[in-house]
Amino acid sequence: MANEKLQEIFNNRKSKEEKKTQETKKDAVKDLSPFEARYTAKKLDEWKKEYGNRDLIYLKVDDFLAVLRPPKADDLGDYLTAIGSNGMSKAVAMIVEQLWIEGDYQLIEDEDCFIAVFLQMNNILESKKADFFRA
Repeated sequence: MANEKLQEIFNNRKSKEEKKTQETKKDAVKDLSPFEARYTAKKLDEWKKEYGNRDLIYLKVDDFLAVLRPPKADDLGDYLTAIGSNGMSKAVAMIVEQLWIEGDYQLIEDEDCFIAVFLQMNNILESKKADFFRA
């Protein structure tokens, strides 16, 4: 009886979390104005077209910005391999380097900024990985 109740509680939680994830994806509005102010909307559009008209990755920490190309399957594979052999922080540094188009070097050089980049990239790549495995 207690196990059934506990299972029901966990099932409800999982359902709520899945719903939140779906709502976040469809309702997410990117404030691209800082990126457009620095790089211009035209340049961002050119980069997007250059990479197969896929959404670019926009990183912002304080006033520091970076634009990254969208990852390919090979990039995700390299990232997952690097996690296993080198650890998470080296894997994130490697993938950011591979995807880097333009940005402020402080995002890589400054430890506090890199921690924020680390968290953002991990979240982005984990959601890409989750989408891949759900498909």
